[in-house]
Amino acid sequence: MNRTTTAFTIGIKEQARNYVLVALLVVLPVSFITLAFAVTQDVEMPVRTLVDGETVTVMRGMPEVHGVIMTPITSALIAGLAGLFLMREAKDTDGRLAVAGYRARQVITARFGVLAAITLIVTGVSVGVMLVDFQPEHLWWFVAAMLVVSVTYGLIGMLVGAVFDRLAGMWLMLILPMLDIGLFQDPLFIQSEPEWWMKLLPGYWPVRVMVDTGLTTDVDTTLSLVWATGYLLLVAVLTIGVYYRITQEK
Repeated sequence: MNRTTTAFTIGIKEQARNYVLVALLVVLPVSFITLAFAVTQDVEMPVRTLVDGETVTVMRGMPEVHGVIMTPITSALIAGLAGLFLMREAKDTDGRLAVAGYRARQVITARFGVLAAITLIVTGVSVGVMLVDFQPEHLWWFVAAMLVVSVTYGLIGMLVGAVFDRLAGMWLMLILPMLDIGLFQDPLFIQSEPEWWMKLLPGYWPVRVMVDTGLTTDVDTTLSLVWATGYLLLVAVLTIGVYYRITQEK
């Protein structure tokens, strides 16, 4: 077993012992997603989305729209907290791994592998819970956008963990996805052209894809998924730089 695999295995075991993260993974999808379907009034609401390349207003059931929004909120929130916990642990331990002979790229690869594994699990659980009540029109496009926004928030959680302590970071990572995805990107709240600053938020491009592929029969947001992936790559580069600097300071 090489050092990268060893560090990855240790990281997975550490997260499995993180009872807060495990509890969130068990409780949050049901309490957020299933409850959204259960308590939302079954009425049709206007939703702005792309159809044949043009932004139009279509009528869709409120439970379905809530499902499209609450599912990525759940996944992004848990992934963000996982990223926060990973960075806090890195600040305490990964510098010592470098002293012990681990190369920076080995430690970084292992930690980011742990985040990727957690994100896959979180996304799978969230989508699985959603599918009990709602089937997106284009499931795999929807899942792809879910993965992008979840990984992005996982990396943002790592950046938050580099600046704030555990408690303050947890509050931030609880609030950010709710405001971004649950308010500023929710088509039930924003029924006109979004403000320019809303388009800079992590959830803007992925949620456009999820609303389109979840609620309409044609895929019109391929370019939005490309932009979302580009946003993810920029955040990843920034996170790697911050991570490397922190671990080398220890």
